[in-house]
Amino acid sequence: MNDNEWPKKENKYRALWEHARGIAAVSSTPSDLQLGRSNHCNFKCVYCIDHRIGNNEPRSRLSPPVWEDLQKLIPATEILAFHGISEFFLDPEFFDILRRCAETRATLRLNTNGSVCTPRHLEALANYPGHIMIDFSLDAATPDTFSRIRGWNFWRVLRNIRSYMECFAGRRDRTWVALSFVITKSSVGDMVPTVYLAKALGVNVLMFYRLHEYEGLDWTVAAKHGGDFTYRDEIVGEFRERYNTEIERTRKAAELMGLKIEIPAMLAETGTETAEAETEETVQ
Repeated sequence: MNDNEWPKKENKYRALWEHARGIAAVSSTPSDLQLGRSNHCNFKCVYCIDHRIGNNEPRSRLSPPVWEDLQKLIPATEILAFHGISEFFLDPEFFDILRRCAETRATLRLNTNGSVCTPRHLEALANYPGHIMIDFSLDAATPDTFSRIRGWNFWRVLRNIRSYMECFAGRRDRTWVALSFVITKSSVGDMVPTVYLAKALGVNVLMFYRLHEYEGLDWTVAAKHGGDFTYRDEIVGEFRERYNTEIERTRKAAELMGLKIEIPAMLAETGTETAEAETEETVQ
């Protein structure tokens, strides 16, 4: 164990000791920490909560004093996740943050829309000494669906993902790569093609999620392709039969391709979920 790893171990065991004794005022810090430094993003995805009716939150970043305090947690943190309603790869301090994390060999969890891919980004991640878990949000297997949901250049994002996969080739034992896909009425037909796309890209797992159905998520926005996007019309309960069909077809495709997937359960005819697990996996 090197000197950079000891603070993590000490903090973890202190947390376990405090938990076992029911200590309320703890001195340990989180060993798994998610940080959202800002709400800046270069995409305007149609299902993003930014479109919530009445939302007037300005674009902002953590204040310098708050960020300075949070940075003090890095040496004792085992897993550092940088994601939220933002695109972390655009952060002006991206490379400095990676350097600080690299000094402690923390595991990185990154979520990105795949739009940012410079030689410097590729080099920084290829040379990162710790483990990396990276999730590319895709939501589509065709340019039209991608333009409707995410409003950007589909082919450019695919080229960027391929470039990252190439840069990870020498460190695949320390890199876990996922594609994520939010199921909507507009995108459900792309589920099976995305299985083949994920296999071709060589990712570790393809993860499917239902569009959230929380109260208050109710808006209509103009999409770049295919007319307006009305949130409540896009939730899976509005196309139950098609959804169930595509879930089954996607499972079969993943099994055929030997691709690991995470996928929600089917919906019951009555509008309630079946008794099967909420998330199932097909393991390669």
